Amino acid sequence: MTEGDPLPPGTGSPSFRRTATVALSLTGVAACGIFIAVGSWTGLFPIPPGDSLIWDRVGDGLRAGDAIYYEAVPLTDSFWYAPPWAVAFGAVTWLPVEVLHGLLVVVKILCLRIIAGSWLGAGIVAWVPLVAFDIASGSFNLLMAAAIVAAVRGRPELAIIAALAKFGPILAIDPRQWRPALAILVLAGLTTIPWLSLWPAWISHLAANVGSELGPQIPVPFALRLALAVLLLLVRTAWARALAATLAIPALYWGSLVVFLAPIAVFVRERLPSTRPNAVLAPV
Repeated sequence: MTEGDPLPPGTGSPSFRRTATVALSLTGVAACGIFIAVGSWTGLFPIPPGDSLIWDRVGDGLRAGDAIYYEAVPLTDSFWYAPPWAVAFGAVTWLPVEVLHGLLVVVKILCLRIIAGSWLGAGIVAWVPLVAFDIASGSFNLLMAAAIVAAVRGRPELAIIAALAKFGPILAIDPRQWRPALAILVLAGLTTIPWLSLWPAWISHLAANVGSELGPQIPVPFALRLALAVLLLLVRTAWARALAATLAIPALYWGSLVVFLAPIAVFVRERLPSTRPNAVLAPV
């Protein structure tokens, strides 16, 4: 073919593009599933993972009246999330920890749907290797990303819950959405009424460990990332707000890079509106 020649028959048709999109999505799901299966079999992804054991310990401790916030060794085994998260874990960790991990996997798959905007898009995003790592882990990085995406689309509720864990997602909320955001924050606070002592314990735990090394984090100081996030908010676009929320996550581990799917997804969807025929990330 030479420049200016037409495409081969069928390659530019809507049906061909649709078939190619479906194939890319299905193979992404298969690749992600195989990677998780092989990783679990070889011990790369233990079941249950370490983070799930922390959530299980916190939930059991809450019901037993034990201390939730204390300095563990290593510090990565400490619990850093706000008290509403401890209450939530207390409500579910009576289940076997393996079942808890399985439920978390389901939640992360739903988060992929929110991030990508469609099930087809979720399959395509599954090609990103960090997605498999996060699904197999006990972390909430995909939940953070989904919360950021939902917030910039006008649904701030999940971002408030996520911000009670890692602060950053609150920056994704449009200031005009403060009423539903405040309502969720109040409801989350009300769940902790039987355990109000958790709040000063949480604040003391955070204050006592400011600047502590919590593990192999990305070597960019939080203060610098937060300053950049504030500047991005001045851009006043959805993708900039999503990027600001991502950068403002305090402890940004290497695995946390998967949260950058949020600003990428927002940026792409701004250029692939749902009205466009066969848009990869159009609702399906």
